[in-house]
Amino acid sequence: MISGKAKELFLKWFRKEKLLNGFDKKPIYTQIFLLCEWFKIKGYAISVTSSYYNSNYTAKISFNQGDIMTASEDSLEKIYIVAIEYANREFNDRFSETDG
Repeated sequence: MISGKAKELFLKWFRKEKLLNGFDKKPIYTQIFLLCEWFKIKGYAISVTSSYYNSNYTAKISFNQGDIMTASEDSLEKIYIVAIEYANREFNDRFSETDG
């Protein structure tokens, strides 16, 4: 779900703050929860809403430069994964801008 500098920093946080290893072996919803927690610490709040009309979910990623809305998905798991991938790209882009 995550890659680049975001993955490097997340895994460091996971080992140091949570005193755990083996993130990839955790159940998917545990991974989602931990990634959402970490992204929130980094300034990316992920919120998910459902539509009462067509049972689809959408996500909003809020951060200091604005909000990103995702396309709708038919499952809660899928929309969280999409939102985490969006936040990952944004984080890595922002990190590379300040790093270089």
